[in-house]
Amino acid sequence: MVKARQKSPSQALVMGVDLGGTKILSAVVNGDGQILGRAKLATPAQEGEKAILEAVAGCVRQAAEAAGIQLSDIAAMGVGSPGPLDSDTGVIFYTPNLNVRDFALGPSLQKIFNCPVLVDNDVRVGGYGEFKMGAGRGLQDVVAIFVGTGIGGCIISRGQLVRGAHKNAGEIGHMIVNEGGPRCRCGARGCLEAMSSRTSMTRDIIKAIKKGRKSSLAKSLKKNGGVLRSGALSKAYAAKDPVATKVVEKAAYFLGIGAANLINIIGPEMIIFGGGVSESLGDSLVNLVRENAKPFAMADPMSRTKIQLATLGDDAGVLGASLLARERFLTA
Repeated sequence: MVKARQKSPSQALVMGVDLGGTKILSAVVNGDGQILGRAKLATPAQEGEKAILEAVAGCVRQAAEAAGIQLSDIAAMGVGSPGPLDSDTGVIFYTPNLNVRDFALGPSLQKIFNCPVLVDNDVRVGGYGEFKMGAGRGLQDVVAIFVGTGIGGCIISRGQLVRGAHKNAGEIGHMIVNEGGPRCRCGARGCLEAMSSRTSMTRDIIKAIKKGRKSSLAKSLKKNGGVLRSGALSKAYAAKDPVATKVVEKAAYFLGIGAANLINIIGPEMIIFGGGVSESLGDSLVNLVRENAKPFAMADPMSRTKIQLATLGDDAGVLGASLLARERFLTA
């Protein structure tokens, strides 16, 4: 394994990368967690490994240029990516978001930039960023739930990221909350993701419109080829659109059950909600989740568990990736 370049951990610069299905974000982060330079590029998601690797490398170079540093100044690199993947080897097994299979992203970037590279699950990385530098800063036991196209999660216990014996810990979206409910992409029925993600909300909205229910979202869905935008959903909900209201309330109900299960089983100090849907709906969603959790959670831990929005936005991924890389490669 390539060793981190010799430099005091407090002074070392680490590159954080957030590889998504539509965009790549990169940032140079110093030892104080400050972003010195950043870049953003579109992801050539369907063009294969070579194109994706070149795009990630290009985004890294642009961030270094924006920070006014040389590539040789990068002591280590962390990457958050959709999975499943192996965080020990840096290999992405496959993902519906990217047209790759057994993609050795970590080793390839390590070869290009001659520094150690960590690759981990994007939601886990984002949750860790929120724990360390965002809404969960200063706490020890935190759960992060990201609600977007799907639902992912991250569990922090006693200040440590929980990966589990099989490295699948935090798959909160596949917690069963409605036995016999709609089938999830994982094959099971009634997963939280199948009940409360943007994908599931889109399904319910289209079904309601086809039944003749009037909604301002019909125009938005038609304009975007059947894709529900989080901003459009938030706007419709704020305007008390009846279809949007019913769908959001249903999603929040099952998110509340999920949150209650986590409170009863894990006992976190805080549950953080992030992702496009959570951030667009804001406190409206969080307040509904909190109220829906109360009947299902044990009263005492429920009263002491904070449920709130993420605060870092798009920076959560790059900061979390840089922090994990720093801890793995630069901390004695």
